[in-house]
Amino acid sequence: MNALRRVSLAAVGCLLLVVAWEIGAAVTAANSDNPEVVWPHLSQVFGEALPALALVDTTGGGQMSATAQPNVGGALTMLAGQAWVTTVRVAAGTVLGLVIGVALGFLVTLVTPFRLVFSPLLSVLRQVPLFALTLLFVIWFGGSTAGIITFVTFGASLMIMVATQEAIRAVPEVYVRYARTLGAGRFDVIRTVVAPAVVPVLAATVLVVVGLAWAMVMAAEFLGTQQGLGRLLLFFQTFQLTDRMVVVTAVLTVLAAVSQVVLDKVLARLTRWVPREV
Repeated sequence: MNALRRVSLAAVGCLLLVVAWEIGAAVTAANSDNPEVVWPHLSQVFGEALPALALVDTTGGGQMSATAQPNVGGALTMLAGQAWVTTVRVAAGTVLGLVIGVALGFLVTLVTPFRLVFSPLLSVLRQVPLFALTLLFVIWFGGSTAGIITFVTFGASLMIMVATQEAIRAVPEVYVRYARTLGAGRFDVIRTVVAPAVVPVLAATVLVVVGLAWAMVMAAEFLGTQQGLGRLLLFFQTFQLTDRMVVVTAVLTVLAAVSQVVLDKVLARLTRWVPREV
């Protein structure tokens, strides 16, 4: 499938989404006493709500400024600043979670004393619903950026750890035997056989983890921070500004989609030596 056809099909999908949204807004307008709150038209979302975002004073936790005027440029600047805050939290938590999760996966699987001591504890932590811990992290860290990053790191590292363990166990034993037959020591086997075999599995897991990281950051920002896209959503939800919520949600969707596409390209490049089905 050539690039033009892919772009055309993607455009058709976006158009269908717009049509479906407008149909939903029209039905809501005919059956609701407050349709602009329940399901606003896109003309309201991008014609009125988007410029109005320039009024938000992010230094005050999302309060409305008394001096600013509605304008698209100011709104985009404000959104870019808050998007950057949220993106940094997602990226930092994911990277730290990847490093810690891979390290834990190797230690639990390959180092017997470490496994005997920490495997039961890690197994218990895996069963705790992540979002049930959000309030605890907010209490412990007060909704700070460090707390949000720690929360994302915690969730990401557990997922990566499990994926690493399963990938190591799935390495064919015959590969290990061949390496040892050729004189490879334990560390050489890990470096030349086990680690390369784990990479493709981790690449697929990282894509899932990044998607979860966006959700975890949103949950944390809802509860205890003064900056970020999640804070904006909470502020607008409090005052039933649905049209502004749609704008922020659209920004989040674009950021999550872009992160998936970029990461997919990077991982494909890093694992280009892996055979792929045609």
